[in-house]
Amino acid sequence: MPELPEVETIRRGLEQRLPGGRIREVELRPCRVFRDDPELLSQQLPGQRFESFRRRGKFLIIELSDWFWIVHLGMTGQLTVRLPERPDSPRFLRHPATGLQRVRQHAPDRHTHLHALLEDGRELLYRDVRKFGRQLLLPRDEDRLRSHFAHLGLEPFGEEYRWEAFRGRLDGRKLAIKSLLLQQNVVAGVGNIYADEALFEARIHPCSRVHRLRRYEQKRLFEAIPEVLRRGVRFGGTTLRDYLDSDGQQGTNQDELRVYGRPEEPCPRCGTPIEKIVVSQRGTHYCPQCQRRR
Repeated sequence: MPELPEVETIRRGLEQRLPGGRIREVELRPCRVFRDDPELLSQQLPGQRFESFRRRGKFLIIELSDWFWIVHLGMTGQLTVRLPERPDSPRFLRHPATGLQRVRQHAPDRHTHLHALLEDGRELLYRDVRKFGRQLLLPRDEDRLRSHFAHLGLEPFGEEYRWEAFRGRLDGRKLAIKSLLLQQNVVAGVGNIYADEALFEARIHPCSRVHRLRRYEQKRLFEAIPEVLRRGVRFGGTTLRDYLDSDGQQGTNQDELRVYGRPEEPCPRCGTPIEKIVVSQRGTHYCPQCQRRR
């Protein structure tokens, strides 16, 4: 599932490609991605101009003339720009289960559920093999936008990400720290990959109970979360199977991961083999020597 670095990378790419462009027409394939109101999207997007691109946690916020177009990529969602001057890749290189991989530009296919054609010939394609993504429109009202995302935790790149605020969201919690990070109400945008990476940097066992963490461990985690997220953005996100940026390119952060996806490989810090367990139904990677359980 794309996490904050992947969504931020897509946001930056769209910000370079689309501002000022006006949508001429929309082809929408009704499916559960548009379960809120698919007709609203197909009726209201034509004529709208792209003005700016924001992000809140794992959500992309596309600011149009009259609407906020909110996109969550789910597990396999891809949002890419198709340029008229650039030829399509001659064929898809497919993964047997998940579909598109490693293709710079493609024509719409049966997994392309939204196809927005701009007046200048550019196209914005939303492709989602497993259809766990979500899209909706909200009127351009900042109060309503804040209310929509009120359930999310601290934005790790925002001014609100302060030590006291972070510590307050941990106080009294008794579940495993990895489980808490995945809930999105402590820090928005951290998913399975970057939770493992942050806990490794902070030397915290993923099953450690939150209320048993010492203050210095909490502070290390507070500092590690934006560090691993910024590293993910710097390397264009993590491509394990489906993720592509808005230009159809893979990320390279998978080559920079310390523990995630590296079971039995030596810990980069101490050499102990990385172990894999399951926490909150998610595969979880850690070093048993560097990350002792509390």
